[in-house]
Amino acid sequence: MKTPNLQARAVAILQAVLVEGYSLDEAFSQALKKNSKENGLLQEWCYGTLRHYDRLIYSLKPLLRKPFKKQDSDIEIALLLGLYQLQETRLPQAVSVAETVNALSHKPWAKGVVNAVLRHFLRQQDDGANSQNVPENAFYSHPQWMIDLWKKAFPEQWQIICEANNTRPPMTLRVNLSRIEKSAYLDLLTQAQIAFRDIPALSSAVILEKAMNVDHLPGFSEGLVSVQDSGAQYLPTLLELQPELAILDTCSAPGGKLLHLLETAPTSVKVTAVEIDKNRMQKIKENLKRLGYSNRVQLITADILKPDTWWDKHTLYDRIIADVPCSAMGVIRRHPDIKRLRQPEDIAQFAALQSKMLNALWAYLKPNALLIYITCSTCPQENDQVIKAFLDGEKTARSVPIQSGFGLSTPYGTQLLPGLYESDGFYYAKLQKIV
Repeated sequence: MKTPNLQARAVAILQAVLVEGYSLDEAFSQALKKNSKENGLLQEWCYGTLRHYDRLIYSLKPLLRKPFKKQDSDIEIALLLGLYQLQETRLPQAVSVAETVNALSHKPWAKGVVNAVLRHFLRQQDDGANSQNVPENAFYSHPQWMIDLWKKAFPEQWQIICEANNTRPPMTLRVNLSRIEKSAYLDLLTQAQIAFRDIPALSSAVILEKAMNVDHLPGFSEGLVSVQDSGAQYLPTLLELQPELAILDTCSAPGGKLLHLLETAPTSVKVTAVEIDKNRMQKIKENLKRLGYSNRVQLITADILKPDTWWDKHTLYDRIIADVPCSAMGVIRRHPDIKRLRQPEDIAQFAALQSKMLNALWAYLKPNALLIYITCSTCPQENDQVIKAFLDGEKTARSVPIQSGFGLSTPYGTQLLPGLYESDGFYYAKLQKIV
């Protein structure tokens, strides 16, 4: 049996996302071959096609006589992939056209259609044809409802957000300052001829000029450094860490903030981490083992909203990290499938869950203690609006101003935006229980 060409495999991955509703990570986990040299190319094509989907669809529609039927969605996806390759990659045009045609070997009748459409597109380019008055969603390659949301929330920054979302995200490292000084680790990168940019505002963060396999990073296996977006590295600055604190980390996976906490907190701090997903909990355990911190945290696999499955009914906490589930609209550049999978009605559903979790977690907080609310969202409905509603209804809660000098100050917290702070989009709010 003939092995499908790379285009055919990419089409199958994209179809799993665009038609079947799988996340890109889920689709890749099923389709990528272990240690295959082709994985990088497949990822580039799929990420790129999803990043530029709205523009590609806009380019494709005038080239078709009529829309494809639902059962022929793979043909449309193959054409979108072909258009992406022709516009955004160095793949020779003739190769891209031929391989896209061959990707549809299971539908011989479609080969002529695909060949004609792609060659028509190339002729238009050669003739210098261009479209005037390109719709906003096509120009910025985002669903219009997302653009409208950011226009209202961030009238001066929305274009920057859209443009940043369509770029490849940087590879940012978190230096383990409990084991090596940042300047010393930067020296190791220099010795290894790895180009980087320092982020002076963050004591642990450094951005690599080019992404690379973590196994090639100096000291990675020894726990000197981890991969974590700079926006996620602000948490310890808000926790006011002291010896002997009891800390609850909720929705802990994949564990980056937990590990950073353990790297910065006094060893006498007692940490409990709760995660509902068994597979994601396993990832936490692997990271804890790599850094040698397995014995410094109590891990519980449970639903944080079901206290009978994890809480002993008397322990209260000095600090609670509420890294709540969200729309993830702040990390679109890392997960471009969010543009296609997320829908406007999802935002209200996430906000309802976030409010429910915030109210539930408040019961586990000691008097005068702190709760840090975190999302990787750029939607005010999930951020300031959730905090305002909570404060309006909870008389023992007060908002603590965040004066760290990063992000946009909001009435109840601080907002990081992609493209502005060398980070993904994160929201932080700091709450204290008063008596």
